[in-house]
Amino acid sequence: MTNPHDLRAVPLAPAEFASQPPIEPTALPLRSQTELAAPPDWVHLDWTELAIYETVEQQFLDRGVQFENAIALVPSNPAYPPATGKTVLLAAPKSGWLAANFPQPVRYVSSCVTSSRRAVLSAFDADDRPLAQTETPSANLAGADAEIPPNLELSLHAENIHRITIQAIDGQLTLGAFRFSY
Repeated sequence: MTNPHDLRAVPLAPAEFASQPPIEPTALPLRSQTELAAPPDWVHLDWTELAIYETVEQQFLDRGVQFENAIALVPSNPAYPPATGKTVLLAAPKSGWLAANFPQPVRYVSSCVTSSRRAVLSAFDADDRPLAQTETPSANLAGADAEIPPNLELSLHAENIHRITIQAIDGQLTLGAFRFSY
């Protein structure tokens, strides 16, 4: 039987977060994908060009985003299916969170998320003040009788987004399709 928390054969680092504390749910506006009118100029990222187990940081800087705490992975665990292609971004080496920084502020961010726990997508301005937040209601692993499907699209809209975080406290998470717009 497959362990839903085991994403790859190489063991993950202990469940701990980087220097930033976990984001607690706030009274920020929650916006789902159905409330988000899709802008015509989405920047779509393609994970297929990444090598397996490659640390993902500046590979998409020329497209307008830099990642923190992310590696490329072809999941061996069917609980974490990719949204498209074969590759996902895994929150690692520290499990449970990853971040994306935008040198030029964006207004829209969207990603397909699969997580072993409730996942929270939060947006911040240049001074690291919270702008908006949305979340999955619970875990959404494939084949786990979850109430929501894997690769649930989480989307945010706010002015001057400089950074986003996606967190699944004490859990594992992967990102499928990732896109943003100015």
